[in-house]
Amino acid sequence: MFQSLARHLLKILSRAVIEKYQPKIIGITGSVGKTTTKEAILLVLSKKYRVRGNIKNYNNEIGLPLTILGSVSPGRSPWGWAKVIMGALGLLIFKDKNYPEFLVLEMGVDHPRDLDYLLSVVQPIIGVVTAIGQAHLEFFGTPDNIAEEKGKLVASLPPAGIAILNVDDRRVAAMAYKCKGKVITYGFGPEAQVRATEIIFNYRQASKLSLEALTGISCELHYHDSVVPLSLPFVMTEAALYSALAAAAVGLSEDLGLIEIADILKDFRPLPGRFNLLAGVDDSIVIDDSYNASPTSVIAALEILANLPVDDSDKRIAVLGDMLELGLDSPAEHRRVGQVVAGLPIGRLILVGPLAKLIGEEAQNMGWSGRLDYFNDSSEAALKIKEIISSPATILVKGSQGARMEKIVKELLANPQEASRYLVRQDGHWLANF
Repeated sequence: MFQSLARHLLKILSRAVIEKYQPKIIGITGSVGKTTTKEAILLVLSKKYRVRGNIKNYNNEIGLPLTILGSVSPGRSPWGWAKVIMGALGLLIFKDKNYPEFLVLEMGVDHPRDLDYLLSVVQPIIGVVTAIGQAHLEFFGTPDNIAEEKGKLVASLPPAGIAILNVDDRRVAAMAYKCKGKVITYGFGPEAQVRATEIIFNYRQASKLSLEALTGISCELHYHDSVVPLSLPFVMTEAALYSALAAAAVGLSEDLGLIEIADILKDFRPLPGRFNLLAGVDDSIVIDDSYNASPTSVIAALEILANLPVDDSDKRIAVLGDMLELGLDSPAEHRRVGQVVAGLPIGRLILVGPLAKLIGEEAQNMGWSGRLDYFNDSSEAALKIKEIISSPATILVKGSQGARMEKIVKELLANPQEASRYLVRQDGHWLANF
């Protein structure tokens, strides 16, 4: 009852604020990469415009309106909700000269028709779709059903709107026919309008293990007949490059130049928990990818781990937690990851959770002969992790949010007192309640 009332009130107030201030709204959806893409877009647009993106992970029916109002969730505090309402009324009664010109909003979809509600709150003028994967299969059944839901963003755009689509994902590319306005595609292939070519991932060229040597991507950035060099010194994954391309497409749609955009993106950095390289205990390197996990992203992370310049495969360690919300396909998808592990030079698996256990079982069934450790949950693993890893090592840590794999990363940090700076889910709410 309380949540329903709050949702209704927030919808009314946020729509009124949008009507008064008329910000341009950029909606972002997709199975993966929404937050990183949002951050890249905010970076590009902030050089010319006043911008605001989702506060924390506020991308649902409560969080999205709170972002529009510039408020944080007060939980169940009546006084806190009174302050939110008073703040919203203040925006409506008075004129805030600093209200954003752009709202860059992730639009999270967990269940069918979730996007319908979000689109009843906001009307994006630009819609960005990242990729379609296996996230939330528990509720959607198939990736095609997920694509159908997320395609509603593109279909909702007005004739003056712009769809920014990852053309390398066939399900996303097919959404172009839904758009009544302009379509700008991005990707690596020749059909992409905003395109990366001559891509160099520094970790593939590195001859030694160091944080500095492994990070960084360089490429040529194309748009129509223009080409400029693009350097992303702080990232190392294809996923991050896709986010940068999406941001470039948005910037171009708002009259920023290609050279200007490339210069801005030099400062693009991954958020905590999204493939950050951190200094670990005893000269280890920790790859912190603990924010979330899907089969696609886990396999991509494992392949990067396998390509790092490590002399001894026993020093390549993957710490993997359960991948959640995969529905009936969950056991098969975990076993598929195990099949991939069996073909890679990864010498040790540390698995966390009953589903992750299937990864190790399948890897061993496929002939993998590395060392295997299993823990029921991340709290148990965190207590033992430093005892069972012989350093120095290169350690990938990845799992779904519910697996709380950042607890393990914290134990592996060379300077654990810096956890609040580098790790995900370090605020008081997470630390006190989960």
